[in-house]
Amino acid sequence: MGMAGCATLIHGSSQEIEVDSTPSEARVEVEGRPVGTTPTTAVLKRNREYTVSIYRDGYEPHHVTLRSGRSIWATVNILNLLVPGLLIDASTGALHSLDPGTVAPELEPVGTGAGEAPNPEGGTGGSP
Repeated sequence: MGMAGCATLIHGSSQEIEVDSTPSEARVEVEGRPVGTTPTTAVLKRNREYTVSIYRDGYEPHHVTLRSGRSIWATVNILNLLVPGLLIDASTGALHSLDPGTVAPELEPVGTGAGEAPNPEGGTGGSP
């Protein structure tokens, strides 16, 4: 029982997600709630999925989905046959880990044509 709930003891049920951007000082929202400006850190529960959105005037919005996966500590519990540890970690949410753990996009200026298909005659669209 000494290692029961490894993930709960080692890293807890929340995870710090570092959010940065180039350029910095962009607004950061998690699930539509403001959490600060880049660079910042969001503390999120490990056992669910989140959408992180980054906004800066003059730049395209950037959205990233953080997915909840199994923590390495869950594997340690399984390998050590520590069923109580798995139960504790599952009940606290520490069984999970969010991925990616860092969000740091290079923001695209508005109107640069990011995502537009190139015109075979050169350029990025428009009428021939």
